[in-house]
Amino acid sequence: MQIVTDSSCDLPRELIEKLGILVVPLQIEIDGKQYIDGVNLTHHEFFEKMAASPTLPKTSQPSPQSYMDAFREGIRQHGEVLSIHLSSKLSGTIEGALMVREELGNNIEVFDTLSGSIGVGLQVLKAYELMKEGMQTSSIVEKLKEYRDHMRVVVYLETLENAVKGGRVSKPKEFVANLLNLKPVVHVEDGYVKILKTIRGKKKAIRLLIEEMEKKQKDYQNQIVAITHCDCLDEALALKDEIINKFNPKEVMLTTMGPVIGTHAGIGGLLVCF
Repeated sequence: MQIVTDSSCDLPRELIEKLGILVVPLQIEIDGKQYIDGVNLTHHEFFEKMAASPTLPKTSQPSPQSYMDAFREGIRQHGEVLSIHLSSKLSGTIEGALMVREELGNNIEVFDTLSGSIGVGLQVLKAYELMKEGMQTSSIVEKLKEYRDHMRVVVYLETLENAVKGGRVSKPKEFVANLLNLKPVVHVEDGYVKILKTIRGKKKAIRLLIEEMEKKQKDYQNQIVAITHCDCLDEALALKDEIINKFNPKEVMLTTMGPVIGTHAGIGGLLVCF
C-alpha cells in the first residue's frame, strides 16, 4: 500500500522521504504571485512574504494532475493507495482526491483527518506504523478513526493581524485586543477551528496548551506529541522542554507550520497536537 497525503501535513521533509510517503502540494497566492507549497516556497520564505504583504495569502487545493500522478505511482508500485488529507471542513483538498479516485478506480481509499497541520501528519505516521505491522487497509482506516477521534489540536495565536487581513476581525477589535494584551487560543473540534478561550497575557495563554494536555490525560509515555510553530522557534523549544519535563512523552516532534494553516495562525502561532 502507498500512503499519500497533502502538504498541509507539516511533516519534516526528511521524514517524508525516509518513509516513502507521496505528497500532493497545495498552492498559495501571495500578492498576485503563485507558489507551490514545498516546491518553490519554503515555510520560512512564506512567513517572510506574508509579513510583508498587506493582504492575506490565498491557498487552494492541489491540482488534479498532482493527485493523478501520486495515485498512479502508488498503484503502479504497490497496487493500492491510502490518501490522508486535511479536514474537509477547512478545505476542498479532499474533494479533489475523491474526484480523481472516481476516475482511477476503487483501489484508492481517501481518509478525512478532520484536522490540520501536524494533526494530519500524526495520522499519516499512525497509518504508516499500522501498515508496517501488516494491517490491511480497511483495518488501518478503522484504527485511524479511533486515533483521530481521540486526538486534540490546540493553537495559541500571537496576533489577530491575519484575522483582520482576512476580514474576520475588525481593526478596532484588534486594537482593543492588543491594548488589553488578549491572546486567543483555538482548537480543532469536529473538523472545524473554534475559539477555546481568550486569555490576557502570552504566558498564561501558552500555559493553557499544557493545561489542555493535562485535562486529556496524564500519561503520554507511549504517545508522540507534536508542535508546529509559525516562525517562533525559541517559544516552540521552550514549550517542547516543558512538555518533556512534565509529561515525558515517547517523542516530541517539533516542526514548522506551513502556509495552509500558517496563513490563518499568523506569525508567532504555536500548535500542539496530542
